[in-house]
Amino acid sequence: MGTSYSSTFPTRPPTDPDDPASVARNDQAAFEQIDQMLCHWDRPHRRSYHWMVTLDMQSHAVELSQRCQAVLPEDGLDLIPPESLHLTVRRFGYVDQVPAGTLDAAVTTVSEHCRAARPFDLRLLPLAGSPGALRFSVAPWSPLLSLHRAVSAASGYDDVDPLTQYRPHVGIAYSNQVQPPGPFIAAAHKARSLPSTAITITELRLVELYRTNHQYRWHVLERLPIAATS
Repeated sequence: MGTSYSSTFPTRPPTDPDDPASVARNDQAAFEQIDQMLCHWDRPHRRSYHWMVTLDMQSHAVELSQRCQAVLPEDGLDLIPPESLHLTVRRFGYVDQVPAGTLDAAVTTVSEHCRAARPFDLRLLPLAGSPGALRFSVAPWSPLLSLHRAVSAASGYDDVDPLTQYRPHVGIAYSNQVQPPGPFIAAAHKARSLPSTAITITELRLVELYRTNHQYRWHVLERLPIAATS
């Protein structure tokens, strides 16, 4: 484990995706079994459209990320700044491959889903990781799986079970080289003494994502309120 880079990590979902303790245990156990950290930036990248929950205005998420970053090793990582904190729901497609009409139709469909959905709470749990990053575990998964199904159907991927490929998480640092995992596993274990934090999700965004200087940046194309009240 840990010798190839996959966005679906851990390979197996938790026993109970809505139980924070179950999600955290699953993520932590998988991270502690990797045999090396990989360079996150070695993954191929093209400008792409993503359905995303941005967290830069979530003060509790920002505070917890900074407290966890403070216990990480100084070398080998690119820390994620507050303005780049995010939770990806799904990649829509590459910018040069998605026709404007397809994009507009998907936005209309997903917007209808969001208007009918209620805002929901998530708990961010420190700390685990993948071969390419350090990250918070996230629970419960049910509202995120619902969003994933909605954007998948609108984006033309309606035959995919999200539990086969989607692992909700919030990254706080990217590994920038191939390196031993021990110091990062130890730091993640130390960070577990910090309390988890709760955030409320009221909006889904469609963004155009790009990479620069070992960071992700994006242009917000659409803001879709999650707005049902009853």
